[in-house]
Formats: sequence, structure tokens, C-alpha cells
Amino acid sequence: MPLRPRVSPIAHRTIRQAFDDLERTISEKDKIGFASTTLENVVQAAHAIEDELAARQLLRNMRRLAPLFNGLGYYSKSIEVVCNGTPYLPWIWAPIKLVLKVASDYIEAFEKLIVAYARIAEPLARFNLLHQTHFDNLEIQQALAMFYSDILRFHKEAYKFVRRGGWKVLFMTSWGRFQRRFDSIIDNLKAHEGLVDKTVNAVGSCDIRKTREEVEALRMERLERVAKEDEDRTAAQYIAIVGWLKMDDAEQAKILDTVLVEPRQFSETCDWMLRQDRIAAWMRCSQESPFFVLHGRPGTGKSVLMAQITEFLRSAGKSLVISHISTYTQPSSTEYDQILRSILLQLVRSDTDLIAYIHDEFILRKKAVTAQAVERIILEAVRAISNNPATTRYVHILLDGLDECHRGKQLKIVTLLERIASCAFESPTTVCKVLISCRMLPPTSQRLSQKHAVSLSTEKVAVERSIGFYASQRLSKLRSRWSQLGITDSELKQLELRLAVKADGMFLWAKLVLNYLATNMFLNKSEVLEAVDVLPRELSDFYGRILTQLLANFDNRSVTRLQSILGWIAFAKRPLRRAELRSALAFACDKSEVHVQGLAPNYIFDLCTPLIEERPDSTFAFVHMSVKEFLQSPEANHILDETRAVHDQGFATASCLLSGYQVFQPDYPEDVRFSRVLRGFHGLHLYASEYWVEYILSVAVSDRGIDTGSTFFSRSRELASALNSIVALNDRYIDPNLLDSRLSAIGQHPEVWNTVVTTLAERTAKSLPAPQENEETVLAEITNLATLHSNYQRTVKAVLQLTQFPGISSRDLEIFKREVRSTALTCRIISCPLAGIYFENEAQRDKHELNHAPQIMCDVSGCGYPPLSSVAALRNHKIKQHNSGRFPQVSIPKHRLVCPRKIPPQATRVPVLDLEAHSTARIQIISNCMAL
Repeated sequence: MPLRPRVSPIAHRTIRQAFDDLERTISEKDKIGFASTTLENVVQAAHAIEDELAARQLLRNMRRLAPLFNGLGYYSKSIEVVCNGTPYLPWIWAPIKLVLKVASDYIEAFEKLIVAYARIAEPLARFNLLHQTHFDNLEIQQALAMFYSDILRFHKEAYKFVRRGGWKVLFMTSWGRFQRRFDSIIDNLKAHEGLVDKTVNAVGSCDIRKTREEVEALRMERLERVAKEDEDRTAAQYIAIVGWLKMDDAEQAKILDTVLVEPRQFSETCDWMLRQDRIAAWMRCSQESPFFVLHGRPGTGKSVLMAQITEFLRSAGKSLVISHISTYTQPSSTEYDQILRSILLQLVRSDTDLIAYIHDEFILRKKAVTAQAVERIILEAVRAISNNPATTRYVHILLDGLDECHRGKQLKIVTLLERIASCAFESPTTVCKVLISCRMLPPTSQRLSQKHAVSLSTEKVAVERSIGFYASQRLSKLRSRWSQLGITDSELKQLELRLAVKADGMFLWAKLVLNYLATNMFLNKSEVLEAVDVLPRELSDFYGRILTQLLANFDNRSVTRLQSILGWIAFAKRPLRRAELRSALAFACDKSEVHVQGLAPNYIFDLCTPLIEERPDSTFAFVHMSVKEFLQSPEANHILDETRAVHDQGFATASCLLSGYQVFQPDYPEDVRFSRVLRGFHGLHLYASEYWVEYILSVAVSDRGIDTGSTFFSRSRELASALNSIVALNDRYIDPNLLDSRLSAIGQHPEVWNTVVTTLAERTAKSLPAPQENEETVLAEITNLATLHSNYQRTVKAVLQLTQFPGISSRDLEIFKREVRSTALTCRIISCPLAGIYFENEAQRDKHELNHAPQIMCDVSGCGYPPLSSVAALRNHKIKQHNSGRFPQVSIPKHRLVCPRKIPPQATRVPVLDLEAHSTARIQIISNCMAL
């Protein structure tokens, strides 16, 4: 009895790894029958597909598959020794049958796959001479195993293409990206073909192992290079998408971190929600509870609970978690368009195919960013979010603060989320679950009441326990103070319990009471222990008491300044840091002088602390959104007037820019300029540069319009006159497509109109101007707000390098550096949504700014040609350099497949096409077929 041929362990392991990888990718339903599929079955399926296409008058040149089938037949004989006793062998041809069948419904994709399969056939032609010899040589087996690995890698990619949800939409873009990896596969097959030849010719040579290792190293190097190219291309495309949408997710990340400050500081205050049965069911990766609502009164901790759920889901890493928090502190976060863009960015951020699709189909084609377009992309992305047909992809979407959005848009937001959830059901491998938190108020209450829900008012036991944990931890931090008043541990425990019961589920009320206990002076323990019973129970009464105490000691001037502080916190375009707010108050209060000579002192913020708080990033906000609502209500005598606040803020931004226009001129005394910057007088400059135009336009389209007699308009006209005196109106051409629709409201004021239009045009710049000599250190002549902004940053950069300055203490210098360091190195492209993000050094900033250069790269593997400026330039480059275009118009001859309908009976063990009996002329015919 003959001995069983030797099998290389390395070859067997390589084949097993490739097989396991493909098997994990293909769904259980699709892989049924793979083990019993013969090459004859695949050929017969190809004939059936050919007949179907002929009936549809879409016949392709399927003769190109003949060399593939013949090559696979010969290759299977060569590799069968390694595959004996395993299910591995049929998997080199079984996926072809499935892929061609699915792709035949989309003829463009079908054609791409036919061409790809024809290219794979080329290296396989070698096996018509090798399949009967050297099959037991271990070195040759290892080379053959690499063929198996590369073939199955292509099957994996092709299968994922045609089985991904929405694959017809993504195919052309995804295939363009895959083309580079496919070229790498072909190169690998050709390299292994050469390795087989060398091995056959040098059997027994000690150089074979070295040659194989060199080929493998080259293969890995090629794979790494292609992966790096894809990574760099995807990063540039993502930056382009961020710029196209004019937003990034840094704001949302900052909001989430702010909300999570107290839960991270005080443990066990929110953990109960993660164990709540219905919420736990929603968080599970299953199809139960696809749409859920968390509702409760203001101050019950909804935002904190939502943030805790978000963090838990992300740390678990079992699903894609999309979170959006709508809050008054970031007015843009409450807008429908911004919610759309936030969801879209988070959906596509980790999916290279979706990033490439959006970049090619929308950005390169210069399509406008409309709500309808973004909605369409979101729905397409949800259908296609699962890129592995064998596994289910779960998506958790959390929207907090629905009732903070515009009332007219709330139902639209709910409808969008319902469409997203239902859209996922169209994909067999995607499950999307939505969680909304709100107060359950009109106009959405009727719709949301039909959903699965958890009401915090029905969870009083759990909430009361959590408030008790929170109170215990906060009170324990002041234990030394309580001991001085003679308060025992048991009395403190009773205080915690009474506070938790009296709060009645209102976390905010408990927090206000604890703030009261921490900030007031008490002479005996009864004042502390009775505070829970003395303080008002309703939030509005509590706020009213705090406000009354504040106003009782203020004169009219102090009340005005309090209104200014509260107005900036309530209506600023974004939260202001302490340094910015001090500068803003100085410019807003001094109406007579352009150059402020002193800043608002820090202690004034302490006087407002019962109503406001400073967050870890040094920005100020109300302790809760309900404070803003109260201050605008009749109970507070409307102490907050939005119209007046917006005018004052607009005046401050115009004054700051006008002052900067003079201070940051090249001929202004440097020591005075440095002194003003170091003292923080221009701390508002970045905010003013970004939002002065917005203040002008928003006031212009308001119900009252622009008051030409207001200080805001007068100061804005001064600024416009100064800028217009440099560049005449007739010297500039402005593309009408760049104009904001609100510009007509200021058309009667040509000086202001001209400056606003010019500024808007500057913000459309997508790349940096040509660098000038010494541009990083020498101030440029100010010709517009862009050069003013640049001069400010250069000054800040120079000041940060100082180690001392006359009249400024070392401590104050360090405080300045800590507060304004983030303004020194930011993206210099004004339109960049990441322009507010600080870079550690110039190299990081310059690397980021390269993403604003034209980033249409040639997708041919290994091509090092510089980025091109347009799709047309890319097409011309590929025709000239690679003799091909990205979307070539090929006239395809409609030849019928010439493979025999039946496999010759001589091939009994492995059913393949037997060409051994054919002459050299027949081999030449096959070669001609391959060329076709």
C-alpha cells in the first residue's frame, strides 16, 4: 500500500487560515452547499447566467471566464494533496457561482467582476504543466498555498461587495478603492508564479527557502504599502467631508465630557439606570425595543443618565454608538441641520467605503450640503453600515434634549429617527435602536407616547437612592466644617435621607441645596439641618430667592453688569472661557473708548455662582437650562432681554475688532501691543473674528431689523469704514453664489455690506495663499479680517515665547500662557471646521493643513503622482500615464461562453476541464481567450 504523500505543515496552516477567514465572512445561508460544489456546477451556473443576460439583451463576453475555469481545474489537481480530508478545496471556486449570480442584477458591477476574474486566470495558466509533477514537494506546496490564500482573499472582497446592504450604490466607489488592493493580489499571484518556477527548477537547492522568504517579505511590504495609501487617502477624504459639512464632532465630545464631570466624580449616582430592565433591554444587541423614550421633569438628571448610557455602550464596544446632545450652551446643536450632520459624521467615521462614497459622489461633484442630501446619505449609510454579511451590526442612536430644539423641528427630528430605525430593517445584517430623552411636551408627546418608555417619575426609589449617594459624597467633603458645628455622623446621615426624600426625584434641586450649604456661612448646626425644610421646593421659587438675594445688594449699575454676564452666558454663539468673558464684558461696558484699559475682575463671577458655574474647560454656563427659562420669565421681571443682549454682544465684537485693527498693525509699538495682549484686553478676538458677521446678519433679519442709531451699528460702520478704506469696492469681484441669503437685509448700508460680503468670501477659501518670507514672525499689512486674525495669532505666538515682560509678574505670564495657548497654533483656513482646535506644534498644524490641498489621488497602486485638482485631471492622468480611465467607456463584444457544457469524464476525483490531450495550438487559443 503506497504511503500517503507528505504535506507541508506551513502550507496546511496557510490554507486553513485563509479558509477560516473567508468562512467567517460568508453568511450561514450563503455557504450552504459550498462543500459539495464542483467546478462543473460553477461552469453550469455561468452558462445559466449567460442565458439570463442574453434574454435581457445584456450579454457580456463571458468567454473571458474560460481560462479561469481551466486554470482552477489544473490548480486544484496541484493543491489537492494538501487539501485531502478537508473542506478547503471547493472554496476556491464555489464563491464565484454566488458572486456572479448576485452581481448579474447590476451589469456594471458584473462587468468589473468578469474583468477581475479574467486577470486572476493569468497566473493560473502555469498549472497546466505542473499539476502532475512535484505535488509532494514541501517547498512547492508552500508556494501553492499562497495562491490559495490570495484567491480566497479576492473571493472575500468580492463577496462583501455584493452582499453589503446598499451595495449597488457603493459598488463603483468601493471598487475603485479596492482596485489598488486587487492589483496587489495580482502582483502577489504573479510573484508566487515565479516562485513556483524557481522551486521546480531548483528542487533540493538550499536557496529555495530564502527565495520564498523574500517573496513573502515583498508580499507583506506590498500589503502594508497599499494599506498605508488607503489610510492616508481615507484621512484626507474624511477631512474633506468635515469641511463640506462645515462641522466636526469636537463640540459634541466636549459637551459629553462636561455632562459626565459629576458622574465621574461622584460614583454610583447613575449606575441604577444601566440595570433598569427596559433600558438594559434597549442596550442589548438584539432586536427588542428598537425605539425608546426616557422622559422626566426638568432637573431630574436625564442628560446625565443619557451620557452615562452613551459612555457605557462605547466602552462595551459591541455596537456603533451615535450620540447627539442638544443644549442651549451650543445653539447650533439644537438646529435640525446640525443634528443631521452630527449623525452622518458619526455614522461614516469608521467606514472607509462610506467615506469614499460621500467624497466622490458629493464633494468631487460639488453638490450642495442640503438637509435633503444629508438625509439621503444617512439612510443609505444605515443600509450599508454592516460590511460583514456574516454578522449583524448594531447601531445605538441617542438624542438628548429634544425639547431644547426648535418646536417646529421636533416632530421632524422624531420622524427622521423613525425612518433611520425602520430603514435598518431593510438590511438583514443591521439593527438600529434609538433612545430619545425629553420632557414629553407638545408637539411630540402624542407621537412619543406610543413608544416604549421609561418615566423617571415612576423610578422614585432608584432615583432617591442615587440622590442619597450623591448627597453623602458631597457632604463628606465638608466633614471638617460640620464637625466644627457639632454635627454628628448620624445627624449628617439623617440630613442626607431627608434631602433625598424632599428632592422628590429632582437631582437639580438637591444639587442647589448642597451648593447652598457649601457656599453660605452657618453659625450653628440647626441652620444646616433645617436648610432642607426652609429652602423653597419649586425650582422657580428657588431661583427667585437666589435672584432676590443678588439684586438686593446691587445698585443699578451692578444690575446692568449682572444682566450682561447672564446675557453672554445665555445668548453667546458658543460658551466663553473666563479670559474671553472678562474681555467681552470690558468691551461691552465701555461704549466711549475703542481701546479698553481694564478687564472685568474675576470676583464678579463668584457673585453669580448660585445661578452659574465654571466648567472644567473654564467656560461658564447656567447650572441648568431651566435657569435661562426662569430669567426670561415674568417671575424674574424678564431680567434677560435677548434683543438687548445680542446688540451688546455685537457691539463688543465690533469694538474688539476695531481695536485690534489698530493694535495689530505692523507700525504699532510692539511693547504696547505685547502689553495689551498679555493683560488680556484682546481675549475676545477669536470669538469676535468668528461671529461679528453673524451678529450683523442675525440682527438685520430680526423682527426689529437694524437700528441705525444703535451703538452696535455705529461701531460696526466704523469697523467697515476702516477696512473698506484699504481695498476699494470696485477692485473686488464676489461670486454671487457665495452670498448669504440674509445679505439683502443690509443692502441699504453699502459700507457694512461690502465688509460682510468680503469676509464671507474669505471664509470660502479652501487652501492657503502662497507663503511669504518671514510670515510667521513679521506682521502683515491688514487688508481684511483674515489678515487681522493672522496678525493676532502671530502676536500671541511671539508672546508665548517670552520668559518675562516689564510690568507682568511671572505668575501672570504663566496664567496667560495657560489660558491663550490654544489660540496660537490653529488651522489658518478660516472655513475649516477644525479651525478652533489647537495643535501642539507647527508640524502638526502643517500636516493638517495639507488636507486642504487638492486631494484627488491616483488610485493605481504604487502611483506616486502628486494630488490632482479635479476629476477631469485624474481621468486625463490615468489615460496618459496608465493607459486607462477611471470610468472607461469600453465596447464589449457579446461573445458566448465557449466552455463545454459538461466536464470530461476523465477527471473523476477533481472535476475540472481536461486540456492535457489538446495540442499546443489549443493552448494558444486559450491564451487568446485570456487576452480577451
